[in-house]
Amino acid sequence: MTRNKHLPKVVVAAVAVALVLTACGSSEESSAAPADAEATTDAGGSDTTTESEGTLVAVAVGETDVNTQYMTVDPASVPAGTVTFTITNEGAKEHEFEVFATDVLADQVEIGDDDKIIDPEGAEEIEEVEGIEGGDTVTLTLDLEPGHYIFVCNEVGHYRMGMYTDFTVE
Repeated sequence: MTRNKHLPKVVVAAVAVALVLTACGSSEESSAAPADAEATTDAGGSDTTTESEGTLVAVAVGETDVNTQYMTVDPASVPAGTVTFTITNEGAKEHEFEVFATDVLADQVEIGDDDKIIDPEGAEEIEEVEGIEGGDTVTLTLDLEPGHYIFVCNEVGHYRMGMYTDFTVE
């Protein structure tokens, strides 16, 4: 039987490469979630939550036909503090989730010539999650103070078709 004198070196090198690759592995974050979100869902659907979830809120976005879209939230009122939103796109179109602190009601926001909302006067944009593809679910964790908030999808025409809702933090 002939033994390859280089085989032990090849095996040691392969094991070393595998160990280095394992040590250099990275965690994935969804490109749909903002960089400073405390909780996200990666592209493979795995939960990557690292912080306390706080109060959980389910958000559903989608479309019922070519002229009607929706954004629902449950519950619509939560106590102040850490809030984790689980945003599920039940539709086929790409949507986004924008959070504003404002006294303006969600159905009273002005629409610009580009068929997108004009940020309400005095409103503070808290966060935005873009690129939520049909069928995807992402999470967003925020620390919210008491007040009135609105959530909108500001893709062209989506607000006009019903993608907004009010939210209260007590």
